[in-house]
Amino acid sequence: MFHSDEQNKVIPESFRTILRLYLRRSESKSLAPDGTPCVAGTQGLLRRASIVAGQIIPVGKETDRRWGQDEDMSMLDFKVLEYRPLGDLVVAAPALRDEIAEHGMRELMRQTGLSQHTIEAIRAGRSVRRTTLQRLQIALMATP
Repeated sequence: MFHSDEQNKVIPESFRTILRLYLRRSESKSLAPDGTPCVAGTQGLLRRASIVAGQIIPVGKETDRRWGQDEDMSMLDFKVLEYRPLGDLVVAAPALRDEIAEHGMRELMRQTGLSQHTIEAIRAGRSVRRTTLQRLQIALMATP
C-alpha cells in the first residue's frame, strides 16, 4: 500500500504493481558479468558478490530467566553483553621491551599491579591496551 498525497487516501497495490517493482529491483547479492554492481537492467550470468567482515563482535547469549516470571519493568532494560576491546591496542617499541627485560618480573608485577602474563605479552611484542602500557612506562620511570 502507498499513500497518495494528492488524494489524501491509501490505495492498495495490485499484484501487477508489486511484480513490476520486483522485476526492476537491483540484486544486492550479485554482480554483473563484468564485476560491477548489479542494477535493474543487468543481463547475463550474474556472479556472487564477496562480502568481507569489517569487525567480528561476539555477543553473549545469556538470558535472564526472570523475564518469564516477573512483571518487573526494569527487566526490559536488559543489554546484550558485547565482548570487544575497551581501548586502543598498542605494541611496545623494541627499546622499551629491552628496558623491560632488564628488570625482574616480580619487581615489575609489584610496581605495576600487572599480571605476569601481561608483562610477558608486552615483552614478546604482542598488543596490549594503551593504558596498560602507560602504567608500565610510568613504573619504569619511577624506578632508579
